[in-house]
Amino acid sequence: MLYFLYGENSLDSTEKLKAIKEKFLIKDPSGSGLSVLDYEEKDRQQKILDILSVPNLLAPKRLVIAKNLLLAGETHQEEILEYLKKEKGLLEDQDLVIVFWEKGKTKKSSELFKWLMKNAKSQEFEKPIGAKLNQWILKKIKAINSQAGITSKALEKLILYCESDLIALNQEIEKLVNYTGGKIIGETEVDLLVQANFDLNIFNTIDALGNRNKKEALKFLHQHLKKGEDPFYIFSMFVYQFRNILKISDLKENYRMNEQEIAKETKLHPFVVRKSLNQGSHFSFEVLKKIYQKLGNLDAKIKTGQIDIKLALDKFIVEI
Repeated sequence: MLYFLYGENSLDSTEKLKAIKEKFLIKDPSGSGLSVLDYEEKDRQQKILDILSVPNLLAPKRLVIAKNLLLAGETHQEEILEYLKKEKGLLEDQDLVIVFWEKGKTKKSSELFKWLMKNAKSQEFEKPIGAKLNQWILKKIKAINSQAGITSKALEKLILYCESDLIALNQEIEKLVNYTGGKIIGETEVDLLVQANFDLNIFNTIDALGNRNKKEALKFLHQHLKKGEDPFYIFSMFVYQFRNILKISDLKENYRMNEQEIAKETKLHPFVVRKSLNQGSHFSFEVLKKIYQKLGNLDAKIKTGQIDIKLALDKFIVEI
């Protein structure tokens, strides 16, 4: 029997793999029939064919887990594919379970991938975005405590703080549910317990920029610099935010997309889309293009030493 687990949501695919492993170990507590190989490990010497070609006399039932096999060289993939095609009985063998597990983005053009998709019990674990991410979080909360819940504002803030990082979200969800004891999680609890993946003052600075509040933006900027924060990081965040505003405004103005459609197209959370739409409303589309072009010109001057990075930040805010 063959399983193929893959996709960018490595957190949930890992949990699925763990469930298969635990189910097997109930029948084989010693783990004598279990073999795990990770092709991402550089010092790995053993290959899956070494295991499959030698019968395990001590364990009539076997579970072989091959991780990140598609990262192996093409020659080895061809060898495995040839073996799988030849040993047709593997598909019906109830005493041998082989699980192919791939993390992150998977190369779908390979012949091995295509064969596994056609012949194995395959499951893709997509990274949830937008409304699906909201549902994913709610499901995780209920799995820990069926009485627990979260307000919409707290949910938005949690996603913002964790930047849609599923591993970080999973850890913070467990922390929040345990802290609230099954009650509704609010913004207060998120602010208290969740460590944001970014400097919140940076977010305030970008927000002031998006709202064309030059005085406030300059104040925040010099607070960052006074604390010794990296001016290049601050500049990169300016570029990131205005790229989002421009992209979202383009979809809104030229393609007549609504908030939900934009979130799906850009793979940004609806909260980010909503905020960017609000910020974009302070600029015409033509002005936004000129602002983004100005950032590009400043970036080139910074990299070639024609302007100091701190002066460039001040100049951008003043001239926006």
